[in-house]
Amino acid sequence: MDRDTFSNSRRARHFGRSTQNFSSSINQPGYGRSDNYNHRKNLREAYLNESNSADFHNVSSFFGSPKSNINIQRKTPDAMIHPFFEESSSDLSFRLSGLGIDENNNRRMGTSTSSGQTESKYLKVNRLPSLPTWALDENREIRSDLTLRKVVDEGLVLMFSMDKSGCHFLQSNYYGENTQNVEPYIRDRVSREVLGNKEVFLTICKNIFGNFFLQRVIEFSNHEEQQIIMRYIVSDISALCLDKSACRVVQTALETLDPIYGDAIVAAIPRKNRLMAICTDQNANHVIQKIIKKMALPRWEFLITYLCKTEHDNLLDICQDKYGCRVVQTIVEVLADDTDKCNIEEKARSLRRLMSKILMKCQKLASNEFANYVIQHIIETPGVLSPYRNAIIETCLLRSLLSMSQEKYASHVIERAFVYAPLPHIAEMMEEIFDGYVPHPETGKDALDILIFHQFGNYVVQRILHICVDCVIGDRPTLVDGVDYFEKFKSWLSKLYVKARKDRTRLTRFSSGKKIIDLLEKVESTFHFNPGYDRLPSPYSPTHDVLAALCPSSFFSPPGTSSVDWPSRTTSLSSEHPIDGFEYTFPNNYHQKF
Repeated sequence: MDRDTFSNSRRARHFGRSTQNFSSSINQPGYGRSDNYNHRKNLREAYLNESNSADFHNVSSFFGSPKSNINIQRKTPDAMIHPFFEESSSDLSFRLSGLGIDENNNRRMGTSTSSGQTESKYLKVNRLPSLPTWALDENREIRSDLTLRKVVDEGLVLMFSMDKSGCHFLQSNYYGENTQNVEPYIRDRVSREVLGNKEVFLTICKNIFGNFFLQRVIEFSNHEEQQIIMRYIVSDISALCLDKSACRVVQTALETLDPIYGDAIVAAIPRKNRLMAICTDQNANHVIQKIIKKMALPRWEFLITYLCKTEHDNLLDICQDKYGCRVVQTIVEVLADDTDKCNIEEKARSLRRLMSKILMKCQKLASNEFANYVIQHIIETPGVLSPYRNAIIETCLLRSLLSMSQEKYASHVIERAFVYAPLPHIAEMMEEIFDGYVPHPETGKDALDILIFHQFGNYVVQRILHICVDCVIGDRPTLVDGVDYFEKFKSWLSKLYVKARKDRTRLTRFSSGKKIIDLLEKVESTFHFNPGYDRLPSPYSPTHDVLAALCPSSFFSPPGTSSVDWPSRTTSLSSEHPIDGFEYTFPNNYHQKF
């Protein structure tokens, strides 16, 4: 059964706050901020402060000047026009002044932080006032007869690229839907406008509209232009990755530039502590994922080395981050892709390194809000990851099923294990849930009694019930390696049947309990339950209840007497309690245990 049919409420609570907690927390200081958010923000600020020095990358920083007046050093080597461009930069000041980024412009974007002392290193470029009136019609839209040549001749390419309508016009007319071929003259002029100066290029990268046109320019750039693009990006690679708009430009460059230039961009990605800020940033993590998916393993193997460091918990920190968990999951996906025959041995070796580290931290990862998705992905992916799935079940889940099933996020992992584990592992997990825990000495409750009414554990019980039903009615195979587990699944289903009969009144109070009852009622008409396993009478399982269970027609009918009201649970059983007669060894043939 798909999880969506009975756990939407859990997923809805995954990233949000409940209504009950909202009113009490909205007045608290720092409402809306999480530890992960503050951690990423501190990493980002520390990196920007470190990288804003004047000698960063050995170039003068146009955007990082601490002065209020920004001076463009047009004669520095990195700011000069490449020899490929023959046009003089004498009119550059005029064009920059029209865009609001000339040397007399001292407006800078300040970012609000917890300390209120950090300023962004970037120039704030507001949306331009409006396009020239001659380019607009009576509805203030771009004229239908306006041509790209006219815009180029007027020197308005930069102005159009930073306007919403103007950017759409440029994309449509520059190797777009309107013009598949561009005149050499127009192409040369556009290249000079966009690539003629590093500061202009970086400004367009960070513009909410200009970045889309710049991606089009990169896609249709020639060899010499690609070299310039690479040099501009490398000069401030980390800051571009952290920017919401510029990170798209970096991704396009990685995907379309020649391999030699793409490798140079990857080589410029910082290592050590700065890499943490990039992997956990909401924008930069997409750049890292693009590198993993598009580049050969040797180009990004430094990421695996960083994650597997023994002296630091880099893997744990990144997996527990909202965005970092996607980076780790992408690495696992690429390394486990058996359709790509390139570097098979290297990929297998790197996967072993990474999975060894994950197995060491499996308990913490499975219980985390975000890291549990990494464990779920490993469990549900067949093929190369199957041995690691079995290892997770054996070393992490078994002997801890009861406690983990009562956790909000770990219970998701337990459900996935029941669905995708091989049959011997499923049988061993079933044995632990049904018979692996000593009942509570005072209340007599066993693991199933606890989970069936638990806010998270009931989802695990529902999953177990569906698996048992599928095995009993023949929708799921029960024969493996010559051993048939049909009778075991039949007995487990009967136990659930009696448990639901006994607590029917309480179950009907909850939506999860109603689902359990409804499913058992459907199965009741086609399957004869025989709960004869319960030979010993107890105050919580009267003999007449067992006998009544043998009559399917009256199984769910209201009893003549009031149902037994069990005492409420005061303490939760956990995996720390003794497990009656359970020894977890994993021989080659699992069926020998059963």
